[in-house]
Amino acid sequence: MKRVSIVGSGNVGTNIAFFVAENRTADVVLIDIKDGVAAGKSLDLMEAGPVRGYATSIRGSNRADDLAGSDIVIIAAGRVRKPGERREDLFRDNAPLVRSIANDIRRLAPQALVINLVEPIDLLTLLIQETLGAERFRVMGVGGLLSATRIRYLVSQALGVSPREVTGLVIGPHHPSMVFLRDTIRVSGIPVATLLDETWLGQLIEEARNAGDTILQLAQRSTSYYAPSAAAATLVDAIVCNTQALLPVSVRCEGEYGIHGLAIGVPVLVGEKGVTRILQLPLPESERTAFQQAAAELRTAHDNLALAAV
Repeated sequence: MKRVSIVGSGNVGTNIAFFVAENRTADVVLIDIKDGVAAGKSLDLMEAGPVRGYATSIRGSNRADDLAGSDIVIIAAGRVRKPGERREDLFRDNAPLVRSIANDIRRLAPQALVINLVEPIDLLTLLIQETLGAERFRVMGVGGLLSATRIRYLVSQALGVSPREVTGLVIGPHHPSMVFLRDTIRVSGIPVATLLDETWLGQLIEEARNAGDTILQLAQRSTSYYAPSAAAATLVDAIVCNTQALLPVSVRCEGEYGIHGLAIGVPVLVGEKGVTRILQLPLPESERTAFQQAAAELRTAHDNLALAAV
């Protein structure tokens, strides 16, 4: 069975371990530098197995050396946002830790695929890929996939249908400037624009766009973690089962959509080797312009942070 190592046993990391266990897709190693934390949570998860019906191996560790032999490494460590804080503000705090983890992966599990959940998603996904020196399609960030699950849920609630019947793609940075591809938002193949009026659909998109901030403001001391964990588990399933699933993830682009040298959310096919290819979809003028503007803002943020580090 494939082995997934999760670095960080906070709310996100622990829930990823739980979802992977329930999916029965891989054995899990939960790693945290705090002595006993990962071991305690792993034991708790294993004791839930008889009730939930899984027998997945989950073990905890406080040693980076236990990354050795991993097929997939998920990075879920780092500081989370505070209410009112911009994602970019986290970069200076989280970049050193993420770079250190990436160096451990390069040393101990150089062939592993890497999934990043640490904010800011796009900027740190690029940092991980550059630190690893890995082929760009082996490093993925959970961004658009999370936002896509949110619009699917909101549309299903508005129409009173199962969220499994709703599809949707989101591209661009994991940021309020993300672009929702309206033609992809469908219910069993039916364009949602034929089922909801434009104003209502626009309101749902704005709600999905701001969902992370809404959850943070409501919970105060906790950012969202169930949906990000589920999104990461979906990526694990696509990799382990080689499903070639069409998913929106953050990956380094080199010419796709006119982007060079940035990780940004785009629609991709995901299989056993990571991203198989980036799908370049024809976009309406309004969505193409919005994507270009969002990418330009991401480029500015990247360049400013790079200059500040000099």
